[in-house]
Order: sequence, then C-alpha cells, then structure tokens
Amino acid sequence: MTARPLPDLPFRHFLTFAEVTEFVEALTASAPELVSLSSLGMSREGRPLHLLTITDPSTGPADSKPAYLIHGNIHAAELSGTHAALYTARQLVADANDSDILKRVAFHIIPRINPDGAEFAVTTSGRIRSRIDRADRVPNTLYQEDMDGDGLILTMRQEHADGSFALDSEDPRLLVQRTKDSVPPFYRTFPEGRIHEWDGTQAIAIEGRNFDWNRNWSYDWRPEPEQGGAGDYPFSEIEMRALADFLHSHGNLFAVLGYHNGPNAVLRPPSTGSDNDLDGGDVFLMDELARMGAEHTGFPVVPVIKYHMRRVGAKDCNLRGHFHNFGYHHLGLFVFEFELGTLVNSAGTPTLDIFGTQNQAEYEATQRKVLAWWDEQEERDEIFQPWSAFEHPQLGTVEIGGMVTRHMAGPTLPELEKISENTYRFTLDHAAYHPQVIVEDVTTEKVGEGVWRIRARVANRGQFPTHISNKGRGLKRLKPVRVEFRPGVDVSLLSQEGHRALGHLAGLTGSRTLEWFVRAPENAETLCELRVFGGTGGNCSVSITT
Repeated sequence: MTARPLPDLPFRHFLTFAEVTEFVEALTASAPELVSLSSLGMSREGRPLHLLTITDPSTGPADSKPAYLIHGNIHAAELSGTHAALYTARQLVADANDSDILKRVAFHIIPRINPDGAEFAVTTSGRIRSRIDRADRVPNTLYQEDMDGDGLILTMRQEHADGSFALDSEDPRLLVQRTKDSVPPFYRTFPEGRIHEWDGTQAIAIEGRNFDWNRNWSYDWRPEPEQGGAGDYPFSEIEMRALADFLHSHGNLFAVLGYHNGPNAVLRPPSTGSDNDLDGGDVFLMDELARMGAEHTGFPVVPVIKYHMRRVGAKDCNLRGHFHNFGYHHLGLFVFEFELGTLVNSAGTPTLDIFGTQNQAEYEATQRKVLAWWDEQEERDEIFQPWSAFEHPQLGTVEIGGMVTRHMAGPTLPELEKISENTYRFTLDHAAYHPQVIVEDVTTEKVGEGVWRIRARVANRGQFPTHISNKGRGLKRLKPVRVEFRPGVDVSLLSQEGHRALGHLAGLTGSRTLEWFVRAPENAETLCELRVFGGTGGNCSVSITT
C-alpha cells in the first residue's frame, strides 16, 4: 500500500526538531493514502506542533471514525516519548496490510507537543521541565549557558567552605551530600551558565520561572505556589491550549495515551484523592486495560496518586491540573500514561525498588550503581563528562562536568526500541475496545399504494459504550447517538418523527430498532438516506432503496 519505502526510525540518538520533521514528512510521503501531516498550531518559538493522522480512507475520513490520540514529550527532557510515538506511527503503516485497525479507527499522533523545550534538552542537555521563562532577566540570577563551548550545559562545581557537597569516597566522580563526617574539599554547585548582573552576593538564584505542562490541564487546576509549575491559568501555555482545542473539538476521541519518562510504569487515574473518588465500575475496567499494558511491557500498574506518594517527606502527593484527572473527569475517557523508564531502570533497578529509596544515602548508592553499570557497557551513551577546570568570568575557577541529564532521563536507546514495540502492542489492544456504531438489518416493505415501511437497527458493536466510561455518561462533551432521516426525491415522511435521538448505546449489545413510513412515487429508487452521528462510535450513513 505504500508509495515509497518507510523511513527508518533510528534508535541511536535523540532527535532534533529538524529530524522529527524530516521523519514525519517522509512517513507521510511513504503512504499518502494512509497518513496526513498537519499542525495543531505553532509553538512559542515558532515551531509547528506536528500532528500525524493515520487511517484508511477507503472506510471513511478520520473525523467519521472512532479516534485514538497519542502525545509525547510534554516534559522537555523526556525525549523517549517522541521515539515511542513515532514508532507507533510507523508501525501502524507497516502493519496496514495485515490488520484492519486502520479501517475502523483513526489515530492522531503528536510526537512532540513541546518542540521548544525538547530542542533545548536535545542540543544542550540543559535542565528544564517544560518551559523556563527567561523573558525578564533578574539580577543575581544564573541562566543556563554553554560556557566552555563543548556543546553541553553540565554542572559547575566550585570549592567553597560552605559547600553542601563532598566527593564520594567510593566513586570520586560523584558528589554526595555533606555530613558531619565528610572531609574536605567541599563544593557548591550550579548549572553551567552566567549570572545576570551579579553584584557578588553569595545568594545566587537559578533560572527564571519554571513551568510544568502536566500541571496545566483544567481539572482541579490550582495556582502556584499551591501547585508548582501550574502556569497562570488552565491551558495558559499556548501549546497546551492548542492540544486542548483539539481534544475538545474532536468528539470522536475515545482514548488518549501520553508518553513520559520516570521509573517505568503503566499509570492510570486518579492523580488526586483515591480510587474511591471514581466510579467503581470504571476503576475495574481501567485496571483491566492497564494490566494489558503491564503484560506487554512488564511495567507495574500504578495509579498516579500512588506513583507520587513515593516522595519521602511529601505532605501532599496530589497532582492538580494533571492529565489523568483531566482525561477522566473532563473527557470521560480511560486515559493512560506510560512512564518509559530511566537509566536507573536500565542499570538494573526495578521501579518498585526505586520507590523504596527512602533517604539520601540510598539515593547515592543508586547513582553509584548506575555509573558502575555504565563502566561495563561496550556501547554506551556518554552519561558522564569528566570534571574539567574552567575559568568562569564571574565565579573564577570552577570545574565543569558531571551527569548528562538528557541520557539520565530515559532508558538506553536500544532498550527504548523494544519498549516502544511493547507499548505499540498495548495501543492496538486498547484501540480494539473502540465503540462502533453501525446500521444493520435494513428492510423495506410496501404496505399500501405508494406507502413503504422502513426498518433499520442502529447498533453499537464495539466493546466500549458510546459514553466510554460511567463518568462520561453525563458529560456534554460525549455526544449521544442521533439519526437524521433524509427522504428521497419526491418522497414524503408519513411517520410522526424523522430524526431520532437515541441516547448512548451500550457496548456490543446496545441497539435500537427504528421504523418509518413514507409515501413514494412508483418510479422512486431511493426512499431515504439515514445519517447516523455516533460520537465516539463514529458516523455512518446508508441509502435505502425500494
């Protein structure tokens, strides 16, 4: 079915924006009958927010089918999500001849919702969550910059009597928290960069305001500082607003999946409160779906609220303005995130053991383990840069080096390829649950001179109900099924009702048998057209003839 060979997706390095653009354009050119490339809008710095739509148009356009959305790379340094999303896009096309999923479902894939932040992370390895506001530079504040010209933004360490760190006695490449038993030298640390209008004070702030776009969703949004990184108001970030506009304007969406990097896990709602705040039947089905993800990946299933309870000493583990509660409470969908893993996972520490890390000493032991594992690898990304002396124009003599954060945030790239394959398999399983509204059992009968009786069954033969979750049953966003009756030429409706509002239809067994009486001339061929608007179950139409 493809017009050109499919482009290779290299798992050798993280992709720049130019490389992402080259790939999505090549994928579209390889299968223009299945793939279309558009944009949600433009990023703050003027990069298009690429959107791939993948479906088989021979069974209808994308907006007439149940739709599945995947987004990746909301957090700038979590670059693995771009690869995982692009893997799914490519594999959907590669498998098109062997699967009918594209005949039934439209896939919308946003491989990199945060191209600006990701470009900073890819090209410099600098520290960033989603976005840093550098518009108004404040005196005595350090802003990240590649000072020594090696193309990376690393860590600066400087000997200082009041420094909070000391050399690790077991691995002197590492700095560890200073204790009463530590021996000099002691160090203070900064991100590599330059201090704006420094007056010599020892109190140096780091960067501008930091935004976390996974706290900028609308449900239970809270302002800063109550919820760090939340932004000014829900969807105040323009890229997130573009995503929200797309989500709310596509009533056929029945599932959303996000890709992140943290200790590997299959995450499900809720992100605040507990399961008791959700419908019990929905929790049961969410767990069933999440366990499919666990079976494919080997990752543990974790509700988001419990994922963040691992933070030692945290008084409040609720994440407000988070994707999971938005997806469930505002969209009414069973939404999931894959935490694709970190280098700590790749080095052999399972997620539940990472969660068990209770103090600074145990955390430092984990870092030693990562470096020891890295030393043994024959093919490896450069996750550590040796400390090298540098004469900083403001601070004087410092050393620049340490961990390369863009590689620490995710699993190894060869491992990511297998993980991406596994998450793709989950996507296929999840997508197979889609609702499917159809017209069946159409009959016509002439019951009098020029009078015809028309019967048809409108049914949902997909697994999900058209309201998807029990929560979704009452949401106005999830449209109930309706039928528009369009009589043929010179055909008149005799029944009291033509158009019908059917409400939502249950999965597999939900159906309504409808009946109309019409008067038609003897030469009439088409009695009517039924147009069915099935919401998440898709749209369809059928012409009924004599």
